[in-house]
Amino acid sequence: MINPKQFAASTLELLQANPRNYRNFGTHWYFVKALMKRFYTADNLYLLGDFDDPSVTARMEPPDDLQSALSGAVEEYQENACFGMGAVELTDDAGEKFILIDADA
Repeated sequence: MINPKQFAASTLELLQANPRNYRNFGTHWYFVKALMKRFYTADNLYLLGDFDDPSVTARMEPPDDLQSALSGAVEEYQENACFGMGAVELTDDAGEKFILIDADA
């Protein structure tokens, strides 16, 4: 079971070290961002502003619950970190390419 607060803390450290790593969350980025904003503010990480891209958010498969959303975010991060290498253009679960640029970044 993934602890949401611990996930947010770990992600905060990861993104403070290299903010561009947000792209590795792919379609899950705005979910991750919203979760982090429950615990942190833009004072902790400038990426935690109010920007949201509905065209990216709509690509995230609706999770059954919080745990499946967290698991999906971890899996997508791992895959994109290995194969996407922080790319701006990513591929969603349907195989369609999309651009992930957070204006808060």
